[in-house]
Amino acid sequence: ALRDAVDVSSAGSAVGTGGMATKLIAAELATAAGVTTMITNGSAPQRVVDIIEYFSSPDLQEDAPVPASVLCTRFVAKSRPMIDRKWWILHGMYCAGTIYVDAGAVVALARFKKSLFAAGVKRVEGVFSSNQAVRVVYEPERETVMDVDNISGEEARVLSAVSPMRADVIEIGHGLVNYTSAEISRIRGCHSSEFESILGYCDSDNVINRGNMVVTVPDNILDDVFITKMHKTKIRAEQRAPVPIQSPSLGAI
Repeated sequence: ALRDAVDVSSAGSAVGTGGMATKLIAAELATAAGVTTMITNGSAPQRVVDIIEYFSSPDLQEDAPVPASVLCTRFVAKSRPMIDRKWWILHGMYCAGTIYVDAGAVVALARFKKSLFAAGVKRVEGVFSSNQAVRVVYEPERETVMDVDNISGEEARVLSAVSPMRADVIEIGHGLVNYTSAEISRIRGCHSSEFESILGYCDSDNVINRGNMVVTVPDNILDDVFITKMHKTKIRAEQRAPVPIQSPSLGAI
């Protein structure tokens, strides 16, 4: 998030409206919707016109130094802006709780754009109803986070590639849940075929439908190192599984 990447500790001006953190929130909302945003000194109103003309020029070179007359902080719009519904889920809805998921769910949600199933849920925090927004996070194993010296440099780089909510938690995204916090706590780790025997009903086979999920985790946490490690683990498990013996086919007599 922009607020995590920029220092907003300095005091604002006497004529400003809101602090710098408020401006960064506005910039984050606008760029997510596909709008490039600039923050500049408002003491000279003409500068706004100069900035628009300068950055609208077809001859503009991205690497060229910006003249002092149009000095500003520029936030470039997202290349793939969110549709209205997902924009509202991420920026317009209060997150009533947190769902912790395993590594397999991270890959399914962020790389393959799948729904969140109960089998990938590890635990739930907070009290919320169905159809409320929640935060979906991944929490690496505590011994892996604490004993950094015993993991490879590439794995350590992947785990530290984002600005976590806490030192050991990575936000994956926000979504609208199909079940309450109490229901998810009961069905976590279970297959959807078990929902009816546990709850007495099955309103949905997933906890969060992919159409109601907004992924926020940066791509660098889902690089080939992380994905490859997951696939290698799966391949090794498949190699250990016994191979069924097929009966030989009868040849022609």
